[in-house]
Amino acid sequence: MQVELRRLQQAVGITFVLVTHDQYEALAMSDRIAVMFGGRIAQVASPKEIYQRPVNRQVADFLGGMNFVKAEIVEENGASLVLDTLGFGRVKTDKPRAFVRNGGAATLGIRPERLRVLWDNATAKFEVAGKVVERHYFGEITHLIVEIPGLEKPLSVTETNDFGADDIPVGTSIRLAYDPEALVAMAD
Repeated sequence: MQVELRRLQQAVGITFVLVTHDQYEALAMSDRIAVMFGGRIAQVASPKEIYQRPVNRQVADFLGGMNFVKAEIVEENGASLVLDTLGFGRVKTDKPRAFVRNGGAATLGIRPERLRVLWDNATAKFEVAGKVVERHYFGEITHLIVEIPGLEKPLSVTETNDFGADDIPVGTSIRLAYDPEALVAMAD
């Protein structure tokens, strides 16, 4: 039904307003999304920007799981921020357009699918080390819960089973690679 409605909208060339609580439907069918809470618009952007660059934790949570790490703002330079975190160390990230600083505290977010298990002797420029405390098998993917020293909460990691994520035993020490572009700064 979603695909047919999208085709119809594009064929006719008219504007559709779709009201839904189904985030996947909104992402699949929209050119632009307005996320609202309590009658107020929290963010308006393309589906990709809303998902990859949510302006706050509420928007991030609405669009699926995201890992949140406490951070301290060390430096603010125009369109970028330097944050100090436990676990990820000092990171530089883009400052969201709607970022409004509230003191020195911030939150750093990263989606579970943007963390990758480093296999064998592989290395990455940006990585964190931890221990698998839970493993959940979902067919084509495995969801890992990984404790990282210094972090308040474990990280959620979604990994495809192409390389054996479904065989990683609980208790295993692993390293996770990440792209700094996947890190999202949010004001507290």
